[in-house]
Amino acid sequence: MIKDLNRMAVFAKVVEEGSFSAAADALGLGKSVVSIHVSQLEKSLRCQLLTRTTRKLVLTDEGRTFYERCKQLVDVADAARHELEAGLVVPAGLVRVSSSIGFGESILSRLIPKFQSAYPEVQIEFILDNKFVDLNDENFDLAIRIGEFDGANLRMTKIGDTNVPLCASRDLAQDLSVEAPEDLTGQTWITVTQWITSGRVQLRHPSGEEKSITFANVLKTNGGGAAKSLILNGAGIGPLPDYAIVDELSSGRLVKLLPDWEFERQRPISLVFPNRIRVPAKTRALIDFIKANVKDYLPEGNHTPQPVA
Repeated sequence: MIKDLNRMAVFAKVVEEGSFSAAADALGLGKSVVSIHVSQLEKSLRCQLLTRTTRKLVLTDEGRTFYERCKQLVDVADAARHELEAGLVVPAGLVRVSSSIGFGESILSRLIPKFQSAYPEVQIEFILDNKFVDLNDENFDLAIRIGEFDGANLRMTKIGDTNVPLCASRDLAQDLSVEAPEDLTGQTWITVTQWITSGRVQLRHPSGEEKSITFANVLKTNGGGAAKSLILNGAGIGPLPDYAIVDELSSGRLVKLLPDWEFERQRPISLVFPNRIRVPAKTRALIDFIKANVKDYLPEGNHTPQPVA
């Protein structure tokens, strides 16, 4: 059947051009190849489509009816190709984006309205979840990944980095007067579920020194926004990604504790997308927009865009 589809397109071109020679030139094929295609199509159909004379080709009644169907087939295929090519050139259509809850709430929710003002023909559906999705199996066009990753059949471009400082509300920080890791012992630890499951935390100093801190209580949540709210309201101390607390640190509502000690090493922020020969224009437009504008929402010095890998 697949071979017949190709032969039907050749047959339609022969009818339109009026000869095997003219059709061969239009298709970039040899005249004998074109003739063989039509002959094999007639053999497959068990029906003569053309009457061949030394001067011209004449459609049989069956050939005339069949040509109309072949022409419709070629027109539909051409239209499909043009639609696809247009989608690769003009930003339009739906883009499905995956992101962690924290990055989505803090950054994407502020970037996307501006993107849609610039590209009104592009619709965005962004799904916030702290688990990694399979972009190909789950039909996502783009994902924001924080941390190192090893993804088969994926491309990536780095847009920045994130640090995760220990934070406390202004009032709690003043009450604690924390000067060393040991001063945190016995406090309540606020964290998201994917980071820690016990009350013991390891802090690292750039010198290589490590300190283990035991907390009296652990309060866990699966949402970064909830963790930030708990810390802001003085429920305890905990790590928060710096991109989520730019405004709170600037206003003094949140305070970094022990800035020389780290709970988690600096991690890259990357845009990840399926490895295709050509990235659709709608996805490329969003990638370029995020790379160009994310600096407005990341802490100073954390915006380090790199070329697409």
